[in-house]
Amino acid sequence: MRIAHISILEFRGIKSLEWSPSPNVNCLIGSGDSCKTTILDAIEICLNPRFGFSGSDPDLFGCDPASKPEICLTLVDLPEELIVEHKYGLYLRGWSDADKKINDERAEGDLLALTVKAALDPETLDWRWEIFNERLEGEPPRFGFKDAKLIAPNRLGEYADRHLTWSRTSVLGRLEKGPNAAELLAGSVRQAKKSFAAGDRTSFDDVVKLTEKVSAGFLVPKNQGYEAQLDIHSGMLASGAVSLHDGNLPLRTLGSGSSRLMVAGVQNSGPTQNITLVDELELGLEPHRIMRLLRYLRSGFPQDGIAQPIVHQTFLTTHSPVVVCELEVAELFCVRSNAGSIAVKCARPVEGDADTAQRHIRSSPSAFLAPRLLIGEGRTEVGFWRGMDDLWCDEGKESFAYQGAVAIDGSGNDNAIKLGLHMQNLGYRCFVLLDSDVPVSEANQQALNQAGVQVAEWTDDCDIERRVFLDVPWATVTAIVDFAIEVVGEGRVLKNLQLAKPAGPGVDRAALGALADTEDNRKWLAMAATLKVEKGLGKKEDRSWFKNMSRGEQLGRIVFVCLKDIPDTPLAKTINEVRQWIDA
Repeated sequence: MRIAHISILEFRGIKSLEWSPSPNVNCLIGSGDSCKTTILDAIEICLNPRFGFSGSDPDLFGCDPASKPEICLTLVDLPEELIVEHKYGLYLRGWSDADKKINDERAEGDLLALTVKAALDPETLDWRWEIFNERLEGEPPRFGFKDAKLIAPNRLGEYADRHLTWSRTSVLGRLEKGPNAAELLAGSVRQAKKSFAAGDRTSFDDVVKLTEKVSAGFLVPKNQGYEAQLDIHSGMLASGAVSLHDGNLPLRTLGSGSSRLMVAGVQNSGPTQNITLVDELELGLEPHRIMRLLRYLRSGFPQDGIAQPIVHQTFLTTHSPVVVCELEVAELFCVRSNAGSIAVKCARPVEGDADTAQRHIRSSPSAFLAPRLLIGEGRTEVGFWRGMDDLWCDEGKESFAYQGAVAIDGSGNDNAIKLGLHMQNLGYRCFVLLDSDVPVSEANQQALNQAGVQVAEWTDDCDIERRVFLDVPWATVTAIVDFAIEVVGEGRVLKNLQLAKPAGPGVDRAALGALADTEDNRKWLAMAATLKVEKGLGKKEDRSWFKNMSRGEQLGRIVFVCLKDIPDTPLAKTINEVRQWIDA
């Protein structure tokens, strides 16, 4: 069984939501308070009818007593027990996987579907569960606990240890079969009472006599006389008193990560399809165990060396780049809230190259976990903005992180454009900063403008290093060259200068220190700083000085110090444009 469609109205922070999830893994990502966990809670509430289960004012949208929370889940691939005529067979609908549409009257090719509705009465705050379709007249049929037990989702939360005991709502309790378990528990209760009665109970005598005296004073009737007896209800014993042990050690005492792995394995080892809900999947797990859990949720443990078919639908949330990086693009769903109107979009583009989108996930997983993205052409720029961010914070400005922004590597102009378009269409706010030495096509420029991506370029056919060398004061140029000598060595700096001007005279450290401040010398240094040398067969050797994040970070720190002295340069204007976008 799986959920084909989710509709939520006026529940907690969700004013409205319509979503057709994937049949397999659905990983919800988005900023805090985008209602990711609320979606999991809604699924659990709708498919878990509980007698006497009440809501509260925070379950009402905006805590407004006039709101009427409703959760409708349309289910397909249903158990046979639920679709027979004397159950819910008369209330079935149709679901078109191709059109992602519910047809109240089933059309040809539609899957059999059943819609379960949970509604919260805002006056009594009581939940009501029923079957829904548009053909119904009069009182709709109730959806009961016994039927829900066949399809109830498994929730893997922060505390998984309760699932390693045989309680009513635990996984082990649900998997329990036959009447023998109940008989065994009842027998254990009786045996415990007999054992207690046969023991030495004299330590209770004084309290027993005092109680008899008090009862006599209040004329409380006494039949056979008071005594201390063991009082264990079989229900109490069933609720967690029986648990899995490793020898004498209860498995519920395992660490949180190990407990979650154990429970996930048990939950998804049954012979029938089920729905699993996992909030913050990474909790308590190292990266290698995160990867193992995700692979298991997709296909279970191999049997006889053969991977098992995917039969389980999983809804999970995460804030971990490790989880994002491990997932396929079709398994990631971006959640966005606009005044309570929730949109859930698959990270796989409807149009365009899915392989490119997958590369974005692998190369920049952290990008999918921040609402705003500053996309630079390469690693130098990522480091450059990190250095700038540190010093802006020292001046009292808000950090990129505080403003929900992160600088990421676009891996070249073309890919940076594709990444910006992809992420903007998923609801992220993007600023793409491009090198102008590689022209942007008119079609790409138009696409960026239509998508609402903010774009800037390092002007005059420049990348960031060239723009820096052209615009900063000569003392700063000297400081940058000294830094290059420190990190790549004097020999490489001098060799690059020679290769960048092969017809010129040889250069040594003294000649380098005596260079005059001219435009030609600035361009020469910029060319040497970004030099790539042909190696034959179309290959190039990258001899650049700052092409990694840590060197780019220090470059940003050096440049930052002089910005106040060059406010009218293209470099300072572009940096200020980025800062204004961060603060907007």
